[in-house]
Amino acid sequence: MLTLIKSILKSLELYLSLKNKTFYLDLVNNHEKERKSIIQEIEDIRTNGGDADRADLLREQLIRKDRDFEHLSTFYSESEKRSND
Repeated sequence: MLTLIKSILKSLELYLSLKNKTFYLDLVNNHEKERKSIIQEIEDIRTNGGDADRADLLREQLIRKDRDFEHLSTFYSESEKRSND
């Protein structure tokens, strides 16, 4: 009976670990898509001689998103280190 409980708990732990990794990979992929989209929009504005203020706002948005993503990545890395210990 105790072995069964240990097995179930270990399975749950592995499932949650996998789900956490999948969530992080989705986060990375979404960040890259958003980043490429913003960069493309900035390049389009500059190529077409568009509104420089709009390009500046997009650049600031890109910097904020990169900073936020870096914070989340650091948090994830720290939690991974703790779970591996």
